[in-house]
Amino acid sequence: MTNIPTDLLRTFVTIKDLGGFTSAGELLGRSQPAISLQVKKLEEILGTKIFLRGSSLELTEDGEYLYRAARQMLEINDQIIAKVRGDNISGKVRLGIPNDFELAFLAKALRNLSRVYPNIIVEVECEISKVILQRYQKGHYDIALAMERAKENEERDSRDYRLESLEWVFKEGHQTSCDDEPIPLIAYPQGCVYRSIMEEALQAQQHPYRFMYTSTSLLGIFSAVEEGLGITAMASSVIPDHLRHAVSTATLPALERVCIGLYYKEPELNIASRHVLDFLRSGIANL
Repeated sequence: MTNIPTDLLRTFVTIKDLGGFTSAGELLGRSQPAISLQVKKLEEILGTKIFLRGSSLELTEDGEYLYRAARQMLEINDQIIAKVRGDNISGKVRLGIPNDFELAFLAKALRNLSRVYPNIIVEVECEISKVILQRYQKGHYDIALAMERAKENEERDSRDYRLESLEWVFKEGHQTSCDDEPIPLIAYPQGCVYRSIMEEALQAQQHPYRFMYTSTSLLGIFSAVEEGLGITAMASSVIPDHLRHAVSTATLPALERVCIGLYYKEPELNIASRHVLDFLRSGIANL
């Protein structure tokens, strides 16, 4: 009977979650060559290729199956270790996060966290990113996730941020305004990055616009779009499948990219916060 070492499975899953051999090595404390050797050994044990080598790390059909099975196996492994060892890690972690990204991945990330560390409590507060960052600076959160304009050079850990395309979102069949008619916009309140980028793009094109609906609720914004009140802009990974979206159209300009990133003070993180951080990193990588 052939057995698959769990360390090989964990390396494989981490590569997929973080999108690269180097990022996986940084998280697991191994060099890039060591990570590559582990993948090679895993492929030799299984007698198949699990990654399509090329410009991106896409999985083969066998790799997709292995990824789903490996995640389940590792979750069971971690639950057993935590239970039998008596590693009752507990604590409360305060997290600030934008509404749209709370819906996009947070529930899944916290569900996975609770399976392994059921005694870690995460207190979540949702706001627009500007408010989240202000409160983070005042010490309201242990970890904050915030949306900002993309920078040319990001100097922080690659696991702590993700660059996203910003796209126009509208109802099926919605007709954008003619050149002399104001474009009806739906947006978060003043201070929202989405709102600022929309305004600046339309101003640069000298296209008139007006705000038809403003809300702090993501569901409220989506409902307004669904009712045809106007259009909005969102990061590509959080747009619902039933709504149309486009980088640009004949009357709508292209929008700049945004960055969704984690903020935390490394020396102040306790063991519970570090575990939450790891699961948030995985969630961002899987968006």
